[in-house]
Amino acid sequence: MRAEKRTKIIVLILAILFTLMQLTGWQISMRYGTSVHRNAFFQKIGMLSAGQFVFAAIFETAFWYALIDFSFYFLGRRKRGRNSRKIEDRPIIRMSERRGWVLIGTGLFVCLFIGLLGCFPGIYSYDAQGQLGQAMYPEAAYTMHHPLLHTLFMGKIITFGYRISGENLAVGIFLHSIVQMLICTVIFTYAIRFVWNITKKKWLMAVAFLYYAFFPTVVLFTFCTTKDVLCSAFLHLMIILTYEIYDDRENFFAQKEKAALLILSGVLMCLFRNNGVYAIVLFAVLAGIFFRQNLRVVCFILIPIAALSMVSNKGLQAALQARSASMLEASSVPIQQLARVYHEEGEAGFTESELELLYQAISMEKLQGYTPTISDSVKNFVYFDDVVMGQKGEYFKLWLKKGIRYPGNYMASFLDNTYQAWYPGTSIIRYPGEAESDYLEIEGFDTVQKEPKIEWLYDIYHKIATEYSYQKIPGVRLLFSIGAMFWVVLFTWFYGIWQKEKGMIAALLLILCFCFTCFLGPTVLVRYYLNLFYIFPVCLAFLSMR
Repeated sequence: MRAEKRTKIIVLILAILFTLMQLTGWQISMRYGTSVHRNAFFQKIGMLSAGQFVFAAIFETAFWYALIDFSFYFLGRRKRGRNSRKIEDRPIIRMSERRGWVLIGTGLFVCLFIGLLGCFPGIYSYDAQGQLGQAMYPEAAYTMHHPLLHTLFMGKIITFGYRISGENLAVGIFLHSIVQMLICTVIFTYAIRFVWNITKKKWLMAVAFLYYAFFPTVVLFTFCTTKDVLCSAFLHLMIILTYEIYDDRENFFAQKEKAALLILSGVLMCLFRNNGVYAIVLFAVLAGIFFRQNLRVVCFILIPIAALSMVSNKGLQAALQARSASMLEASSVPIQQLARVYHEEGEAGFTESELELLYQAISMEKLQGYTPTISDSVKNFVYFDDVVMGQKGEYFKLWLKKGIRYPGNYMASFLDNTYQAWYPGTSIIRYPGEAESDYLEIEGFDTVQKEPKIEWLYDIYHKIATEYSYQKIPGVRLLFSIGAMFWVVLFTWFYGIWQKEKGMIAALLLILCFCFTCFLGPTVLVRYYLNLFYIFPVCLAFLSMR
């Protein structure tokens, strides 16, 4: 009886979460014209009134409850059936262990290389130009705005290729693409092996291989210069190792090389993206609360990762004499919330003294440029280091007072700024009025000319990145959706809670902690949430575990 009640509570919570995300995301995407549902019927429905929203919420909650309950029952029954089979009845891969996985890894790299030929010499985009200048020219000062390790990794490899080729930047980009692809290949191969180890299903291992080898979102970013690629790759490895340590703690700690690998992957993840350390700290707190019997993991793995990451970052800063990063980027949400109050309430929402304080930090004209889905249109014009940091206490009080008085505006600001990460039915657009795709900056900077060796493949990639071609195929388009991948992780996590699978719960809790830190960022881009795409085959494996 208690088990049945527990199941109902878990299923109901997830059903309510899915319903709220679905309906709230629908409302926001219809308001800003970013919905993928272009059919005249859906457009006619448009935004829901209060009564319609309540009716839809009741109906959808019942629908999701029934679907999730059935899914849990179906998956759980299959698992019990699989566990009852004899070990000898399970399939076996008859090949040399090491040679077999080397062959799989080699095949995976060849497939990724074909993708690179379609986008030769690689994707030189996002923040690469500013970072490259720091690494290439001795007179350029290093800054902590972007992770120093990534600036060195990307910048020095590209610089090396540039120098040895007689100052051909394309050669440097190509060399960086190859090195980054090799690292991703090793980690993806480890993930494929993990899928095999926990499921013993050849078909699922094949699905994982094909996904990592050919799925455009995965392939394109493996040769892209953004820091998010390696951060997500090392996070991916860390998630798999986190499952292993919580699934069998004693055996894991007995393998010292695995414990060292877990710490190393965690440190590298943090060093390749600044919010990584915050995700680790949050995960350590939650792990200490919910896995109290496994405090050894927190003390000997998670705390060392956070400490080593911060010490290493400080060491790099000192060695390179890099300028400290501003806290502006980390303040995206508070800035956006205050701008939302100004946008909705005008000057009437503030007292004279509050307006004076506000205008010291940013002009009236810039506040009027508020864009709901990205903080850059306001954030980039704030006198943050010169003004705000000099009066931190006063600006914190201003933010707190407005939040108490206008909680609805604060909540709306946060939802508008993040809905494209948790609602499956939306396009990824930072500036809805411009209706331009922000899926991937495939064209890159004009300092490097694209020279595709496989023209038809580049045309496919270009249409996905800039023309929303994937959205024309119902069902398939969900594979390209950040929100859909977030739902997959959330569903799998709740399934793990229902099954009391500690390894699964801990591993996916880590990725949810990382996503939470991304919610606090300036906007939603696919590159911020690459880890959700990398983990997809692993989630399928979790749901198919023996």
